[in-house]
Amino acid sequence: MVLPLSSLSARGLFLLVWLALLGYGAHSLVREFRGYALASLFQDVEGLEEALRFIPTAPEVHEQLGMIYLLDPAHFDPPKAVAYFRQAVALSPHDVRYWMGLGRACEANGEWEQAAWAYEQAIVLAPQHFRPRWLFANFLLRSGRTEAALEHLWKLVEAAPDVVENVCDLIWHVREGDVAVLRRLAEGRPSWVAVKVGEYLLAKGRAEDAVALWWALPRWDEAAREGGRRLVRGLVHVRRWAEAERVWREWLRREHGQEPATAFWNGDFAYPVIEGGLDWRITSSRDVAASIDEGVGYGDSRSLVLEFRGREGVRYAGVGREIVVEPATRYVLRFAYKTQGMLPSNGLYIEVADAEDARRMRVRWESLAASQEWALVRLEFVTTAETRAVRLVLGREPTHPLHDYIRGRVWFDAFTLVRVSDDPNA
Repeated sequence: MVLPLSSLSARGLFLLVWLALLGYGAHSLVREFRGYALASLFQDVEGLEEALRFIPTAPEVHEQLGMIYLLDPAHFDPPKAVAYFRQAVALSPHDVRYWMGLGRACEANGEWEQAAWAYEQAIVLAPQHFRPRWLFANFLLRSGRTEAALEHLWKLVEAAPDVVENVCDLIWHVREGDVAVLRRLAEGRPSWVAVKVGEYLLAKGRAEDAVALWWALPRWDEAAREGGRRLVRGLVHVRRWAEAERVWREWLRREHGQEPATAFWNGDFAYPVIEGGLDWRITSSRDVAASIDEGVGYGDSRSLVLEFRGREGVRYAGVGREIVVEPATRYVLRFAYKTQGMLPSNGLYIEVADAEDARRMRVRWESLAASQEWALVRLEFVTTAETRAVRLVLGREPTHPLHDYIRGRVWFDAFTLVRVSDDPNA
């Protein structure tokens, strides 16, 4: 804009006004600079309050003071925290951080309705943001509004499935281990949610509740399958053998339409080996290739085969499984095997030991004789009064420190385990 000035005095007046405005602006700029410098350099109450003298309309400084009065034990003062957060919200009503802070301050000050309103405003401003809904769910759980809290927590789980454990932790600590609330989180939800909640309960030592949650799954989908396998292994890890066996048999019933006929599931390798559960664990090593042979079997066409690729110093224990048994009971284990190209002194063994402590009970059949035709083995053992499960291992150890050699293949098949009292061939 151009103003025509008709005289020298008018020009002088304009210059004075311009200099005055420039001085005022510079003064304001200096004040603002001093205020933000104080707020940055001095993060204590005195420094921030001094900063407000220069920048009273800076919402972030009000928020900083509110957080100090809310979280610092030396300055804890919920009413002051509320006042500062209210001012921050008034100055910047669209910043979700200030609404969350106001909710927390009101909650600390016992203003429950105002806290709920502040949290709800934060969610309205950032409906997809994790933090506002998480804080509100915390608040709802602590104030006893469980169903409303679960709805918000479920929305968090839907948006980020990895937070299930965090959600379970929140419920567990706020509700002091209330399993019913955790189960409510999973009710009517996809199977994978119940599986994750069950794993959390198992880790907290609540095996019965974890089993009940899995058992109640209405659908037999991939999440239920995988969850059941992991549950069995988890129960084995914490030595809950009876529950592990019960879940395993139910898993097999749901998967195959019928319960297994014997305690030694898949002893003839008729089914593909199931990772997890109480099935075989078959692993290869640098020196030994372990696999299922589809064309060789004792009475059928499938068996386990070990092929030795190493020749000397081969130590291997890569085939095994756990079997739930009764304490103080005599059992007989039977199986068939045959070899190809194997030497008489070969170091092969089969071992049955207490799954919790092999010092309690361990029996071993060592150096299986070379046999090109199927040979039958009968191994008898007695469990101790403390034995609840045994671990079966097929392996090989070096035969002599100076002269040791292994070659060829060995097939295993037709494993059965029965109590001697029930053995028709005893």
